[in-house]
Amino acid sequence: MSAAHRQSRFGQLRFSQQGVILTLLLVFVALLVLGPVLILIRASFAPSGVIPLETWEFTLEQFNALFSSSSTWKLVWNTIKYALLSMAIGVSIATILAWLTERTDMPGAFVLRVLMFSWMAVPALVVGFGWILLLNPGNGLLNVIYREVMGVRGYLFPLYSFGTLAAVTAIAVVPTAFVMISGLLRNMDPQLESAARVHGGSVLVVIRRVTLPLLVPGLFSIGIYMFMAVVQTFDLPLIIGISARFPVLSTRVYLLSSPDNGLPNYGFAAAFGVLLLVIAVGLMWAYLRTVSAGEKYRVVSGKAFRPRRIALGWWKAPALVFVVLYAVVMALPLLMLLWISLNTSFVLPSAEALNGVTLDVYRRVLANPVFLRAATNTVILVVSVATIVMLASTLIGWFTTRPNSRIGKALDALSFAPMAIPPIVLVLAILLIYLRTPLYGTLWVIIIAHSTVFLAFGVRTMSSALLQLHSELPDAALVSGASWLTTLRKVTLPLVWPQFVNGWLWVFAHSARDLTAPLMLLSSTNVVAAAALWNMWQFPDLPGVAALSVLLMGALMVIVLPFQIYAARRLDAG
Repeated sequence: MSAAHRQSRFGQLRFSQQGVILTLLLVFVALLVLGPVLILIRASFAPSGVIPLETWEFTLEQFNALFSSSSTWKLVWNTIKYALLSMAIGVSIATILAWLTERTDMPGAFVLRVLMFSWMAVPALVVGFGWILLLNPGNGLLNVIYREVMGVRGYLFPLYSFGTLAAVTAIAVVPTAFVMISGLLRNMDPQLESAARVHGGSVLVVIRRVTLPLLVPGLFSIGIYMFMAVVQTFDLPLIIGISARFPVLSTRVYLLSSPDNGLPNYGFAAAFGVLLLVIAVGLMWAYLRTVSAGEKYRVVSGKAFRPRRIALGWWKAPALVFVVLYAVVMALPLLMLLWISLNTSFVLPSAEALNGVTLDVYRRVLANPVFLRAATNTVILVVSVATIVMLASTLIGWFTTRPNSRIGKALDALSFAPMAIPPIVLVLAILLIYLRTPLYGTLWVIIIAHSTVFLAFGVRTMSSALLQLHSELPDAALVSGASWLTTLRKVTLPLVWPQFVNGWLWVFAHSARDLTAPLMLLSSTNVVAAAALWNMWQFPDLPGVAALSVLLMGALMVIVLPFQIYAARRLDAG
């Protein structure tokens, strides 16, 4: 057999192998993404009182009821107002912290960077529980201290109010915004700033006239992204917003599909879901347009550079106070939960209460069969979802980064679509698909939901990594006779292993902290840690909730924290 014939034969095998994988991926992603969207739209046109797939009848009654109700527009306005204020506060705090960390000589930047990355793994549900224990009007710790110190009645902050909901959400989104803004500041060439200083510009003038204008496109795109994230959020509006009588679209969808009393109204919930989907798609379009328009503001060159750090001088003390104050605000709800977990009943911290500190609550929780089932299910869930998402993302990234691949471009667009679909809407659609199937009520339906929700992040992570690899490396292995899968496993994957691990950890942590899918798809057999937390809170079992929250945070930190310390050290070294 000639060399040319062997090369042609191997080329046909490679084409066949890649073709089969590409076809299977296209079907897999289409089922994950297009299936729920089509079912959601179908459900919104179904008559009331029927399961969408059990009838061929189409009606506009759900949309007529939706748009004729004044409460709909109140919900839309509540959602926009809540997202706008939370985003504005969170991005502002994150911008200050990122600038202090990346562009000044403030001490402790390494510690702050590690804390920020680590706080991203703390479930919003846990943060909300902690703030409720701190700000509860009757016996919240901060309100009790306020009354004792000031000698007055009342409370320091109203817990169940729009302002508190927005403030708590803003604090929760700061770590994510910080990570994104830090990248902007770290990669910005400081030559223009240096030129402005040479021409006599003060630090404040340079920041106002040079730095901020260069950051505006990036900050604006991050602001839109964070606004979109808050519009889609569910945890905090559920535990604080409902009691505050401040409903938003995400909680409305949940209450319609999972009411405390009566039958679910899937058709009306789907109509609200379509409305929320339209808003999210509009925000995603604005985000992509902003990112595209920001190309002309790029000032990063191919030359290596290290941004010059600004000496804070006498501003160093106020900067440290600001950072420490933010760290205290982030730590307070977690410390409150830790304290409650060490007592068999709800008691406020005091010298006398130290005598009652015990680990009995942890023993009770760890011996509870429900906890053991939830822990087992959680481990299976997060490991399965992280592995499925990152393996699929690696394969999708390979095809989407190959030039002249129309199917690859279609695969890329499909895999990015979940970014524009609010998780509450996606999970509702998945519920409708599997409601009358054997998968409903099992752990697999939550795995499917999380795999769909987190697929877009995984694909973006691996596509970015694979774009940096020159095609000569895998091509050399293919010419040498290796199969396509062998080349991917032994050549490509080892080169992008750090990005794969980072993406795996991100999906792992976010799957563990998510409440939307576990709560909407909850059954007696598929309960996971987040759903168990909610059930214990509703019971209520405050010490049990606190202990389970601490155990969940501890498990996530043990896995995530070492990698974040390593990453932060590499950033400082670079």
